Amino acid sequence: MVNTQVTEITTMETSLPKENGNKAHRERTGQRGIKRSMNGNLPCSISIKPGQIQQISQGRNPISVLNEVFTSLNFEVESVTGPPHSPAFLLSLSINSFDQKFYGSGPSKKAARNAAALNALNDIFKLKTLSDNGSQVLDDALLLSKHNNNNNILDADECTNEVTKVTIEGEDEKPVPPKREKTEINLTDKNPVSILNELRVGLKYEVVSSSGPPHSPIFTVCVVVDGQEYYGTGASKKAARTRSAEEALKAFIQFPDNVTIVSTSMRSREGNKIDFTSDKVENVPRAPRDKNPVMLLNELYPAAVYSYTFNEADSVNRFKACININGETYSGTGSSKKHAKASAAKIALVKLINYTPTASGSYIGQSDIYSHTSPENMLKADEIGRMVNDKFAEIITGDMQHSRRKVLAGIVMTRGPTMAGAEVICVTTGTKCVSGGHISLNGSSLNDMHAEIIARRCLVNFFYDQLNLLTNEETCEASIFIQKDDKKGYRLKDDIEFHLYINTAPCGDARIFSPHEDSSVDRHPNRISRGLLRTKIESGEGTIPIKGGSGIQTWDGIIQGERLLTMSCSDKICKWNVLGLQGALLSHFIEPIYLKSLVLGSLMKEPHLYRAICGRVENTLQGLPPPFLLNRPQMLKATSVETRQAQKAPNFAVIWMCGMEKPEIVSTEKGKPEQSEVSIVCKQKLAQRFINLFEKLPLVTNEKVSLMSYYDAKESIHTYVAARTALYEAFRKAQLGNWVTKPLEQDLFGFSESCQ
Repeated sequence: MVNTQVTEITTMETSLPKENGNKAHRERTGQRGIKRSMNGNLPCSISIKPGQIQQISQGRNPISVLNEVFTSLNFEVESVTGPPHSPAFLLSLSINSFDQKFYGSGPSKKAARNAAALNALNDIFKLKTLSDNGSQVLDDALLLSKHNNNNNILDADECTNEVTKVTIEGEDEKPVPPKREKTEINLTDKNPVSILNELRVGLKYEVVSSSGPPHSPIFTVCVVVDGQEYYGTGASKKAARTRSAEEALKAFIQFPDNVTIVSTSMRSREGNKIDFTSDKVENVPRAPRDKNPVMLLNELYPAAVYSYTFNEADSVNRFKACININGETYSGTGSSKKHAKASAAKIALVKLINYTPTASGSYIGQSDIYSHTSPENMLKADEIGRMVNDKFAEIITGDMQHSRRKVLAGIVMTRGPTMAGAEVICVTTGTKCVSGGHISLNGSSLNDMHAEIIARRCLVNFFYDQLNLLTNEETCEASIFIQKDDKKGYRLKDDIEFHLYINTAPCGDARIFSPHEDSSVDRHPNRISRGLLRTKIESGEGTIPIKGGSGIQTWDGIIQGERLLTMSCSDKICKWNVLGLQGALLSHFIEPIYLKSLVLGSLMKEPHLYRAICGRVENTLQGLPPPFLLNRPQMLKATSVETRQAQKAPNFAVIWMCGMEKPEIVSTEKGKPEQSEVSIVCKQKLAQRFINLFEKLPLVTNEKVSLMSYYDAKESIHTYVAARTALYEAFRKAQLGNWVTKPLEQDLFGFSESCQ
């Protein structure tokens, strides 16, 4: 940092007789309001204001300073030399009443004019700088070279930290008072974008993403400085651009060697006061964003101790690495020791120095970015992913046959903003749907056995458990629900939140584009394939877009061999973000319950994920009845990234939820467990739990509920039906297709059948 200090600058004065009043003087001279001419000499009391020469050295235009002192300045081009691509201009400056001309040269007319103005200031006022070590003339060549190179700040090694005095010949030297210590950066005096453009010419600002509703958008802008990306967010592109410039300035403006500035959060945590006016700063750990996390951790904490464990039960994350630093342990998992070690190193760096990994620092080679995620949310995502993976390893121990899986999902419940007291509600695996020949007329078989879909059904079963606690006065306090103020139905307690973890992006619109785009920005947002509703393939993997049609399937068509269509997981999660996780039957008892966050283990592309789970309907969704709304959950990514598994998906699904000793294994072909007739989360079981609570708890509305069949009970909650209709209409308005429903005959079974 440059420590140029100037106290007072005055000029030599010429003794002239003092006139008796300005009016008498104007009458004798015949001049009104005109500056007195300077016939080769400086006039009386003409002086440069204190600090103006300092302003010139810090980037102020010297022509502006001359215009404040003299009447007029005349510049003329004397000559132009050199080749056309690199010309050299020589300009002369004439000042009113001065016979002498002042010359300046430069690669442009502007630079030559500035050089001539600097030359004039130096010749007229004969400036000198005096230091404690002696006298040193302020060389014209130094100033001219600095200005011609468009460098507005002197190099630190060409300046001294000593107290500097600037005077005119013959004047007494006045010491500079000691400078006050600055403890923070103030970029508000001048626009950060302007400051950055002065220091780095030709920077380009790019809009990375735009999220939020049209009336309140959030923009993210990126600027690349010296090969490093800096991001900023704001309610407008201008605000986001300003924020990105601030982040870039904080990285290098304070120090002579472009070292990274110490973050405010680190200063407050360490309790240190940093003097930002000093050219030297103590070596506080700060992570280069593009360095390998293991290498960086070893450099900062060479005493770190590594240990590894091998888990045969988990076919994907077989290795677990633990890093012990100063008595605290950080763990990570992976398919190899290398991956597990890197995951643990990232988690340790996030906790220790607010490390933010980037694509270039990714050990798997994927281009996923973390730059928009705070360290707190990264740690939260890692903890949620770890809890789900650890629970799966625990429940599947000793069962090597069913430990094989491709997709793992789970739901974690938290109480409050922290992970203290977090609880795993369910853990599931699965990637297939029931065969069309095994669909059931009495709700005994599961249709969709993708892991995240079964996890939601487990959560519904958990809601029934919690509602059942309300039927007993001794257990009602333990429930997560409390009665509404109007005594109509129940709602969640204020501190209860639910988080869905999936080890990969949900199938459909959120996943289909993710592996093929290296950029975090969707470069083709208007392509017709974006946002389309998609269906899963019967007895297989993958999705296909819906091609018109009414979206209605018939029972006899499926029996005769038509392919059974099931909506993709991306589409169903989007539906949950409008209608809630509780489903139609539970809407008779409770308000809609929405996800707080969605945590992915791999294939995380924010533009695609946001569009898939809520963004594609936010402009067309209208007429939602309260209390339904469009939920926008947090989108987080776990640090322990799972690698791609090039193997065939198993023909079974694993289901576990809290309260179970052993998991339930369901055949994906039949949609039924291997050891029993019906699954604990099938329609038949959930219908039975609904009818058991129907007479015991107050309903949300006073409308009559039809219990003729499972279908009639779902259609009796009119607010839910209206919200569902509005969602399907939003997809149609956006030209994304018609929602495909299962054959109506599947839901026409009576409640008496489910109780048998």
